[in-house]
Amino acid sequence: MREFGRMFQAWRGVQHANLQMMIMGGVKNHTSNSNYGGRRHVLTVSTTRGTPSTSTDLKEALCEKIPLHYDLLRNFRRQHGPSVVSHITVENMYQGLNGVNTMVRETCETDAKYGIKYRGLTIPEVVTLLPRQGKSPSAEAVFWLLLTGDVPTHEQTASLIADWTSRRQKRKDWWSGPGGGIVGSVLQTLPKTTSPLGRLSVALTVFDSSKHIKEALKNRAASHTHWEYTYEDSMELLATLPAIVGLTAKAEGLRDVKDEGDWVQFLLECLSNASQISENHQKSLLDFLRLYVTLNADEDGGVPAVHVTEILGASQLDVNQALAAGVLAYAVEPNSGTLAQYMEFQTKIQALLGRDLKEEKLTNYVTLIAKDKLIGYQETEICDPRYTALINYVKDNMADNADAKLSQAIARILTTKIKTAKGRVVYPEQSTIAAPVFQSLGLKDMNFNQVLLCMSRALGAVASIIWTKAVNAPVERPASKCTYTYLDSIQGTRRKQKRGKHVKHSRK
Repeated sequence: MREFGRMFQAWRGVQHANLQMMIMGGVKNHTSNSNYGGRRHVLTVSTTRGTPSTSTDLKEALCEKIPLHYDLLRNFRRQHGPSVVSHITVENMYQGLNGVNTMVRETCETDAKYGIKYRGLTIPEVVTLLPRQGKSPSAEAVFWLLLTGDVPTHEQTASLIADWTSRRQKRKDWWSGPGGGIVGSVLQTLPKTTSPLGRLSVALTVFDSSKHIKEALKNRAASHTHWEYTYEDSMELLATLPAIVGLTAKAEGLRDVKDEGDWVQFLLECLSNASQISENHQKSLLDFLRLYVTLNADEDGGVPAVHVTEILGASQLDVNQALAAGVLAYAVEPNSGTLAQYMEFQTKIQALLGRDLKEEKLTNYVTLIAKDKLIGYQETEICDPRYTALINYVKDNMADNADAKLSQAIARILTTKIKTAKGRVVYPEQSTIAAPVFQSLGLKDMNFNQVLLCMSRALGAVASIIWTKAVNAPVERPASKCTYTYLDSIQGTRRKQKRGKHVKHSRK
C-alpha cells in the first residue's frame, strides 16, 4: 500500500511537470521590463504549488485543494509550532509593526526582490500566463489563480465568466429596475456630499449576500462545511459588484445594461451607463481596466484596508459587511498618494509651467520639491512591478498621450536626481501613471477612481475570506498593554539581568 502511495505521488509529480511545461510553452521566449529604466530580462516562470486541477468548476477545483492545504497546515504546526518567526521590539510596536512578519495570507505576499506575488507568481508572470480577454488578463482568471493557486485554462476561465453572468442575473432585483433596484434606491437617499467610497460602503452594507450562510447556521450545518456557504454568498457578491460600483457612480438607476460578458466588460457597461465615456475610448478603457484590475487584485495583508477586511472576514460578519468595513480605508490608499492627490500634483505643474514643457524648467521645478512633499513616489530598492506593467502598456498603446508623457518625464527626473541618505532612489508608484491614463480615457473623477482600486482588491479579499473559513482560521486577537506597563516590564527584566550578572561575578 505504501509502495502504491509513493508511485501515485510520483505520477502526480510527472503530471504536474507536464502541465507546467504546457503552460510555460507559450511564454518561453517572453521578455519583460524587470525594473524602471528599461533593463530587460528573459521571463522565468515560477511553478505553482501543488497539482493543478483539471475541473472547469471553480468550487470543485477548490474542493481538491482544501484537504491538501489543511494537511500542510496541520503538519507544519505540529513540527514547527515552537519555531520563532519574528522578534518584536519596542520600536516595532510603536511603528505599527511595520514590516514585521505576524500574519498569514495565502493569496499573495510581497517579495523584497520582485515586489507583489500572487500565489508565488511575479507580476510579469501573472500578466503573461493568465488567459486574456482582449490585450489583458481577465479578472475571472486572476480570481481563479488567487483562490486555487492554479493558472487557469481558457476553458476554466470561460466557465467562471458564465457562472458570474448567471449569478448576477439572479440578483438583478438588487441593482436593476426603477431607481436602481434595492441598492440604488438606498443610495438615492444619501446626501450629495457623501464620497464615492462612502457610497460604496453603504451599498455593500445594503446588499445582502448572506443568504446561504444564514441558512446553514439556521440548519446547524457542520462548521467544517461553512466555507461552502460562504463561497456561494461570495460568488453572488463578486458577480454583482460591477453593478454596485456603477450605482455608486450615478445617483439614478442603470438603464438598458447588458449583463453578459466578463467582469470588467460588465463593469464598463455599467460605467458607460453612469458616465459620459466616448465610444472611441471604450475599447482602450476596457483593456486598461482589465490590466489595472489584474495588477490590483490583491495586496499585502498589512495594508490597513486589507487588514481590516481580513480580520472581520474571519469573524461571523457576512462577506459584504467585511468588505464594507474596509472600504473607507481606501480614501488614503496608497499612503504615497492617492490617484486624486497625484493628479492634483501633476495638474499644478502643468498650470505653473504650461503644457509645452521644457526639460530644463521641469527639472528645476521638481527637484526643488522637498522629498516629504512628493506625491506618488516611494523610497524603495526596486520599482513596483505594477508601475512597470502599466508603463509598458502606455508605451505600446498610448505613446503619444500628453498626460502620460508628462508623468513619465517627471518620473525620469525624480528617479535620477533625488538620492536618499542611504544612496537609494525614489521610485514612482502606479498612481502616477494610472491617474493620467484614467483621465485621458474619460474617467476624470479621481475620487471615484479610488472605488475602482477598492473593487479590484475585492478579488483577493474574498479569496482570502473563503480560505479563512475553509481552514477555520481564528480571529486575530492580540493582547494590548499601556506604555507604563511595557516600561515597568522591561525595566524589571533588566534589573533581574543585572542581579544575575552580579551573582555570577561574586561567585568567581
